[in-house]
Amino acid sequence: MLVEFLGHAGFIVTHGHTRVACDPWLSPLGAYHASWFQLPCNHRLWEGDYRELTAVVITNDRQDHLDAAFLAQKLAPETPLIVPGYPSRALWNKIRRACPNPIVEVKPGVEHPLGEGLRVLFTAEDSPDSRNSAVTFLAREAHLVAISNAQLKAKQRQVLKDRLRGRIDALLVQGPGAGWDPICFRYSDERLAARSSGKRIAKLEGAFQTLDLLAPRIGLPYAGPPAFLEDSLFRFNEDRGGKGLLSDQQRSQAWLRQRGYTRRLEIPLPGDRLNLISGEFEPNQRIHQEFSFDQKEGYLKAYAERMRPSLTAYLKTIPPPTDGLFEPLAAYCKGLGTLPEKMEMDLRFVVEGPHGGDFLVHGRSGELIVERTPAVHTDEEAMDRPAPLTLYLGAVWLNQILKNDLPWEDFFLSLRFAAEHDPEVSPDELLTWIKVTDSQERPCPLSPSH
Repeated sequence: MLVEFLGHAGFIVTHGHTRVACDPWLSPLGAYHASWFQLPCNHRLWEGDYRELTAVVITNDRQDHLDAAFLAQKLAPETPLIVPGYPSRALWNKIRRACPNPIVEVKPGVEHPLGEGLRVLFTAEDSPDSRNSAVTFLAREAHLVAISNAQLKAKQRQVLKDRLRGRIDALLVQGPGAGWDPICFRYSDERLAARSSGKRIAKLEGAFQTLDLLAPRIGLPYAGPPAFLEDSLFRFNEDRGGKGLLSDQQRSQAWLRQRGYTRRLEIPLPGDRLNLISGEFEPNQRIHQEFSFDQKEGYLKAYAERMRPSLTAYLKTIPPPTDGLFEPLAAYCKGLGTLPEKMEMDLRFVVEGPHGGDFLVHGRSGELIVERTPAVHTDEEAMDRPAPLTLYLGAVWLNQILKNDLPWEDFFLSLRFAAEHDPEVSPDELLTWIKVTDSQERPCPLSPSH
């Protein structure tokens, strides 16, 4: 069994004549409306011929795992897409919007044959609304496990180890990934550093516990973080000397060593190969000459300059609003339907740019009511903070959400917003908003009834 790494979380498993891609992210326009880009750049792999793939496995609906452009443009129409069977239809719908290829949903815990003795097994997160899974590729000769974005409980990891009889030839684990909490909040430097460090260490500890329990022949830190190349987002590349939220693979490996992990580790880059039978790791000389974690800052600056023309051209294609957004926001909230009776929320939206505004969304008695923020306040404190949570975003992005079905979760992951909240309010209130807006998923027209 041979593994070819595509960059980020993507790879191709070859077993005999069976070739299966998993979570390939190759689009030259990155993800999340060109806010995320692959690090290091893997765009030359986009030019490869992928029409002969036996199948493509997609573990979750995040755009750095589900590359809609790749699915739409690079596959033969008969290539099946193998996905976990989730309670949510989000993954199914996003794939169907991208391409008409057959979709095969596999129940987590059930092995699905891919060809010539190669099988795939999903291990979904243990939660009622699970949308993340680890994936295992099994053959008589070798076992490969990729944790992806899944946060598996210790019992789940032990069950998987027992099922594989303790034999794991390679284990791909993800360190800290990109997220909006806390880096999009307007915190003091001290609070931002403390919260970022806590989240980073928690993710790395999870990776260590997974490696320590599963004890693979070879461990591979992979999948991020991405690069942020737009001028307004470039600051998010700063990892604060390894103490920020985002920790690259080299820093993750160093942390794992310091934590006490002593088994073999390799850091895969785009084009690297791993033979799971012999254990031979073959670096791609070209990418290793072009990229070094020790010289990442200069690489990122050159990468941003190189991508600037296409990034700028792409952003100009996103239509701005042509009229006010208050009425569309009110209609959108009304269309979300009834909320749970006990759910209460107040959010302020400061929408910047032409046709923007200052709006309040009140959640009361099972419904969302939208009003304009009063221009005059008698209470000075209320003027400063009319709602416990305030979001600052551009009118062009709210327009995309209201009129072009951009999911809030995808928008938040683009990091193109800022937020403030009362000290007594958790930043996780944004998760509540995501759940509210996703509670009645707008199905794809071709989606089966469910």
